[in-house]
Parts: sequence; structure tokens; C-alpha cells
Amino acid sequence: MATIFYSMSGEGRGHATRVKAIVEDLRERHRVVLFAPEQAFELLAPVFSGTDVGIHRLEGLNFRYRQDGRVDYPRSLVGSLVDLPRIFAQVESLRPKFLLERPDLVITDFDPVLPRAAETMGVPYASIDHQHFLTAFPLTELPAKLRWRAKAMAPFVHAFHRRQIMTIVSSFFAPLPGSRIAADVRAVGVLLGRDILSQVPRDEGFLLAYFRRAPSAKVLDALAASGREVRIYGAGRTGRAGNLEFMSVGRDGFVKDLAGCHALVATAGNQLVGEAFHLGKPVLALPESGNWEQEINGFQLERTGGGMSVPMQRLDAGRMGRFLELVDGFRLRIEGRESAGNPQVAQELEELIRRMAQPRNVRSVARSGAVGAVR
Repeated sequence: MATIFYSMSGEGRGHATRVKAIVEDLRERHRVVLFAPEQAFELLAPVFSGTDVGIHRLEGLNFRYRQDGRVDYPRSLVGSLVDLPRIFAQVESLRPKFLLERPDLVITDFDPVLPRAAETMGVPYASIDHQHFLTAFPLTELPAKLRWRAKAMAPFVHAFHRRQIMTIVSSFFAPLPGSRIAADVRAVGVLLGRDILSQVPRDEGFLLAYFRRAPSAKVLDALAASGREVRIYGAGRTGRAGNLEFMSVGRDGFVKDLAGCHALVATAGNQLVGEAFHLGKPVLALPESGNWEQEINGFQLERTGGGMSVPMQRLDAGRMGRFLELVDGFRLRIEGRESAGNPQVAQELEELIRRMAQPRNVRSVARSGAVGAVR
């Protein structure tokens, strides 16, 4: 049995969902301690309360948004630079936990703090996230505008951590066949929790919609124009308005509705698209305005043939209707598609743990100042 420290970003639900899927498997053979900021902590603390999985709160970095909901990249950068001293002050505070628990391996899902603590203490770490597709995949298939945006975002990904012994990219889309990626990079499908894997897909005729923030009146009008019942999560309210039913946020109810819906309408998050594909659900992706990563996800969604991508501010009754006209064709392209990356990740991690779980003195490595000394 190994001891594993595992950290993640607190921005959005995808990171926490991905971590939960991996931990469900790891905890059967190893001791796992989680380090989670903001929303991720709020989601995972109740799940693992009273279990053998420890969880500690971290301070994390967050995007800044404009009043119109667009990601404000300049403010996000400046805000992150301002926050860095406070964020990295946590590195020293993690030292006692490393000395006490003596982790064999650290895993991070796009968190900058725990990897730096691992470097300081000489403990090897691996990266498992979606964002590293920006640095690990060639992305030659992207149109020029999106390719430029991917290159602009790549330095931010590098800034989080770059001394990992392995990079696992979890994504609903794969690199182009024949693409050359580094030897220490693994491209796998989306990591699915047992709640998704246990579902039996069915079609009850309703549309499922998910948003990270309350959608505009224009978006709601387009959903209403579908003529179908629409169950909406993330709108910040509950109740019914015509054929729109606003649902309270809850993972269990959402997963059940995902398995039973006719199709999904949602922001273009990697994790959710992968879950929908696993259950055979076509996706109408609505990239948030100014969110470049979601714009790339939307392009890749259309490349898979499993759905459409429409900028959220451009969704109207016509585009909604067009999606519904094409939905059966999208569904055919999803059928038989293997989307779960869980088996490959489990195999890779067990091999890493086997290599790293060797007798060593964390304190002596830390005093020597060696970074990434254990390989």
C-alpha cells in the first residue's frame, strides 16, 4: 500500500469529478489524502467525510470574469500574480504533512501548490488533467485563430508545474492519428465515476441543460423554443416556467437525468461532454463567451461528429431547432465509442507507484535541496 497526496484546481466541477473517479479506484489499494480549494473542497468533503480518504483545504487560483460573463484573461493574469505570494506561502505549511505522512507519490489536477511542495520535499509527482492538451498535443487540426489562442494559453499551463514525471491528458477527443507526443505523455479518455458507469442509458424525451452561471434570457428563450421539456441545472433557481424546469443542484439527480435525457445542452466542459458521450447523448455545446479552452472543446466536439457547438451568446431558436434536426445522426456517431480512460490511468498509476514506493528518507532529500530527486 502506498500513500498518495492528490491536489486539484477549484475552478469548475470537472477537476473534482475527475479526481473522485480516480480516487474511487485508488482507495481500494492505497491511502489517499486530498488537497482541494474552493468549489472542489465543497464538492468532495461531504463525499469522503468519515472515510479513509483524508481531505484538506487549499487556497487556489481563479479566473476573473467581466460583467457580461466573459473570461477576463488580462485580469485573471494580474490577479493570479497578485495572489501568488499568498498561494505559494502554503508550500512551506505543507512540509509537516509530507514529513508525517511520507507520501510515495503526488498527483495533481492543475494545481500549482502541491507540486511545488513535492519538489521541495523530493517527492515525485504526476499530472492528470485536461488542460495539458494545450502543451502535449500538436493541435495542428485547429483553425488558425484557435491555434493562436492555444499557443497563448500554453505558457499559463507550463507555469503551474513542469517537472512532473508523467503527464496524463484526459480528454473526450484524441490527438490526430499519427501525432507525435512526448514519451512521458499519455492521452486517455475522460475519467468516469462509478455513478456514471452504473447508469443504463434511456431516452425519456426531455432535454438536459447545464450552466456554470445563470443563463441569459435569450438562452432560456431558445431552450423554450425546442418544444420539449427542458431540465436546467446551474441557473441559480428552482421552479417551472412553461416547458422549462429549473432543478436544484445535486450530482445524483443530474446523473440520473443525464442517463435519461434525449440530448444535452451545456457549457463546453471536457468532463461533461465525455460523460454524455459515454451514455450515448449528443451534445449542443455552448462555449462561454471569451473562454478559449471551451471554444477549442467546441471545435473538437464537432470534429468527433457527436454534436454541435454554438457560442452561448448566439444561441437562438433556429440553431436550437437545427441541433434537434441533426440529433439522431449525432447519436449514431457516438454509438460504440469507447470514452472511459479509467483502465489505462489505473494501469499507469500502479506502474508509477510500483517504481516510486521504495524505501527513502524524505527528510534527508528535503535537506539536500534536491528537486525531483526520486525518479
